[in-house]
Amino acid sequence: MSDQPQAPAEPTPCKMGCGFFGSGATGDCCSKCWREMAKKAETEAVAACKEAKREEEPMEMEIDTPVMTPPPQEPVKAPVAAPAPTTTEPAKKKKKKKASYKSMMAGMMKTDDTRDVEKEKEQLRKVTGGGAFSKIDKI
Repeated sequence: MSDQPQAPAEPTPCKMGCGFFGSGATGDCCSKCWREMAKKAETEAVAACKEAKREEEPMEMEIDTPVMTPPPQEPVKAPVAAPAPTTTEPAKKKKKKKASYKSMMAGMMKTDDTRDVEKEKEQLRKVTGGGAFSKIDKI
């Protein structure tokens, strides 16, 4: 190791001659010129790719062939038969319209006079196990 700190290299002017300073990381171009060069290179690569694709695709050729039309025929009368049974296509399912928040809350808050509280409690006991619990005041 040397005792002297490395001095930064002198700034080099942009090789495109725009007046800004370039960097070794950008090929001695300033950031603006480097971006323009990268963009130009990308568009050229895309154009070359499209050209290569175009060469790979088979070209359509027009072929002139005489079209032979069949001689006119007398229409054939088919015997009248019973109408064919119609097949019913399955009806498309309509999407269920989502309820708005307001209507959903109204439905939950609506009270019904025919509601049997004891019956609902019994159904809840069946679902939750129906255990008899008492309030614990102190542990």
